[in-house]
Amino acid sequence: IVIPAGSSGVVLGPARDSQFQRLLVRFALNGHEHEEIACDPVDIETNIPGNFRRGNAIVATRDLRVGGQVVVREGVLGTVVGPSTSDSQHRVTVSFSHREDGSRNRLNCVINEIKLYLAGGLEVGARVQAVRPISYDGLAPVPTGSVGTVVGPAIDEPLARIVVRWDSASPTGTPPEREAHSDDVRLMIAGGFRRGETVLAAKDLRVKGVVVVKQNVLGTVVGQSSTDPAGRVTVAFARREDGRSNNLNVVPAEIQHMPCTGGLVPGDRVAALRQLLVVPKGSQGVVVGPSCSQSSRVAVRFSSLESSGDKEGGEDVVLHVEPEDLKVLSAVAEDVDDALQPDKEDDTEDSGPALAGGYYRGDAVAATRDLRVGGKIVVRANILGTVVGEIRRVESTSAEQGEICAICLAELDADAEEDTGVVVPQPSDTHDVEHNSYGTFYEAWLSPQDDLLLYVFKGTYTFNGCQEKRF
Repeated sequence: IVIPAGSSGVVLGPARDSQFQRLLVRFALNGHEHEEIACDPVDIETNIPGNFRRGNAIVATRDLRVGGQVVVREGVLGTVVGPSTSDSQHRVTVSFSHREDGSRNRLNCVINEIKLYLAGGLEVGARVQAVRPISYDGLAPVPTGSVGTVVGPAIDEPLARIVVRWDSASPTGTPPEREAHSDDVRLMIAGGFRRGETVLAAKDLRVKGVVVVKQNVLGTVVGQSSTDPAGRVTVAFARREDGRSNNLNVVPAEIQHMPCTGGLVPGDRVAALRQLLVVPKGSQGVVVGPSCSQSSRVAVRFSSLESSGDKEGGEDVVLHVEPEDLKVLSAVAEDVDDALQPDKEDDTEDSGPALAGGYYRGDAVAATRDLRVGGKIVVRANILGTVVGEIRRVESTSAEQGEICAICLAELDADAEEDTGVVVPQPSDTHDVEHNSYGTFYEAWLSPQDDLLLYVFKGTYTFNGCQEKRF
């Protein structure tokens, strides 16, 4: 009799052999039949609720509480120890890497409070596609473009590799389930959307007849819907009418790609026509979406291997690039020798010096969050606006204690303006600001109350001895 893998059974005790090294297990067969078999301990494992296995890496799906107090935060990594001794049918004992209360005790979790951790943020059952030939353990490589389903984490490197069951027929002797690095595959999302892509709500979106997201509200693609991976997309919208922060599962027709300047669309493969900061000329990349800093540019992710020149590679580089500096490739495998020829386009003249943050006068911008004055919301998130100028520099030595400074926007001295509710850093006694070569800073004295020093930054700076921050 052959007992299929995954069959459930009950350990009755040690088998009656000479050395008592085997276990007697009763397995349930078809109908009401049972079979008792002597098994080696390595052939069976403890049955854990939720199909978890001992040693699985998991993450908390929400904040976990004991006695009303949060002891484990959502997203914290943990390791499955086994079934709970108090409720082996519904709870799993987990050892978390960090607890808020400092305790090292394990937690008995309900199965919906944890989920299996997979490299690359993937989930079991996710549909993926090979982005390059995948070869492992000397087997025939999986061709680029092959499609498969994520089965679970790899046994040897569960935090970096996954197991995929490929749809296409495998060569003789090659198993259909193969290990792959998470970077070797990309998530296939309904409608051709990509994870991290910026999208717009194509219409008012409703839940149980109530509008929760207005048309044209921006959102970010999170990934496939866990309930309908082939038909729905999970999106995190910038604003919900009901005030909740939950993601929404939408059908592709309910969202649309965010248009990019220069006729580019997210997913286009491009090549750099010139050196772009750390990205060499001719490097290939993929358009992520429109630039969030300048409407005239697009965000492009360049390969870490090409941009670093290191065989080991590093982190991918995302740059905000003018479309004129890019060449669109008609196919992934297209020869890019043309991109290495001398530039045949003339550079356009700058419309003027860049303002703080790299903006230019006349740039169209959108509020990234609700803006407040005196605690009251005066501009809602995603409201469009136009850059009109920046704060002029006022020498601090010309301002006396308590004197009102002449701070104004260029050509708008007479206009009344209000500061949003942004926390401005307190200066040190010397009011020194150390800055690097990425930009300049502007300063002006304000207030008769606190000698508050206002900084307008462009670039990355270190102030008052603190670490570098970007403003």
